[in-house]
Amino acid sequence: MPYFNPQLFASRGYAVLMPDAPQNLGTPMLDLAKTVLPGINKVIEMGIADPERLGVMGHSYGGYSTLSLLVQTRRFKAAVDAAGIADLIGFYGEMEKDGTAFGTTAETTLELGGSPWQVRERYIDNSPFFFLDRIETPLLIIQGTEDRDVAPFLSDHVFVGLRRLGKVVSYAKYPGEPHVPASYGH
Repeated sequence: MPYFNPQLFASRGYAVLMPDAPQNLGTPMLDLAKTVLPGINKVIEMGIADPERLGVMGHSYGGYSTLSLLVQTRRFKAAVDAAGIADLIGFYGEMEKDGTAFGTTAETTLELGGSPWQVRERYIDNSPFFFLDRIETPLLIIQGTEDRDVAPFLSDHVFVGLRRLGKVVSYAKYPGEPHVPASYGH
């Protein structure tokens, strides 16, 4: 379920593409570009989208997807990353107060095929954080400080890295808010 209301955008004249992006073992970041960018090309070819006015946004895994696309293309004019993951090694080591380590699911959910000690290069090659210097798209980062699914320090990493690189980035960090922006203020 998307946490950004696509109907809201469509009712204001925006075309909304919500692609499915199958991924292969060890190459989730590359696979996103291989499937999403041709979809964008098709809606441009069909006259639905304007290539000079493309934006990209995502929440959680969609935030990871957004960051993954930004480090691989300069096609987008603006981007929003809400509670996305850029550093898969940092995500792997994230731990809740009760000892839960949700980030270890990256071995299977992100198709990495093992732990960082088994397939170290896959974690690096599929972490947008290590390629932030490639981003040219202005980015808005959104993060709740009480996010229990994607620790706020992971968004901090992206903001600090982009700011250090002199990139155009804004950070909206919401005190006391959880993982899902749709529930902020409730």
